[in-house]
Amino acid sequence: MVSPSASPSYAARFLVIEDELLIALLLEETIREFGYRVSAVARAIPEARREFAKRNFDAVLLDINIDGRYNSEIADLLLRENIPCAFVTGYDYLVEPRHEHIPVLPKPFSRAQLRALLVSLVASTTSHRQARQPA
Repeated sequence: MVSPSASPSYAARFLVIEDELLIALLLEETIREFGYRVSAVARAIPEARREFAKRNFDAVLLDINIDGRYNSEIADLLLRENIPCAFVTGYDYLVEPRHEHIPVLPKPFSRAQLRALLVSLVASTTSHRQARQPA
């Protein structure tokens, strides 16, 4: 099932940062089922930093809580670099007010919720790519 907003010539690439193996696998599989690509799955902060350095993704799905603690460093980096992202979390609140405009996918989530989020992030990545192209 391909997302209606996905371009036939370009499938958006998602970096998944999730330390819970089953959720990471579910996200990865479902993202691909929707016609997008998964550039990598990082299960720890050092892995996530290495993936950021590669810059082979268009948007990021980020678990707020990695290894049992809230990690604002990654979210702050995404904001600073203007990278479209969303939190995937079981929390019903955000710890940092500066992150309140980042979309949230609540755990547990439905396929429909994930699909709507991916479509939204793809639209955001498309507008970012177009803004960077010379006129």
